[in-house]
Amino acid sequence: MPSEENSKGSWRLPDGIEDHIESGLIKGAVGAVAGGVLGAIFFKSGKGWRSASAAFGIGTAIGSTAERAYRETPQSS
Repeated sequence: MPSEENSKGSWRLPDGIEDHIESGLIKGAVGAVAGGVLGAIFFKSGKGWRSASAAFGIGTAIGSTAERAYRETPQSS
């Protein structure tokens, strides 16, 4: 029977990562909405352009969040 301490596991998220996760989720939602709205306005023909526009917004948000997290994470020398 495993002890309670072992059943919880020893793996943890790095300190301060919650801010980056929250920021990424917010930026992703904003990017998807903004990309979808712009896609609906500028790409009236459809053919996947609207989805591509929303995906571009999400990708931009993920890239921005990753860059921010990389800059703020202490690097070992």
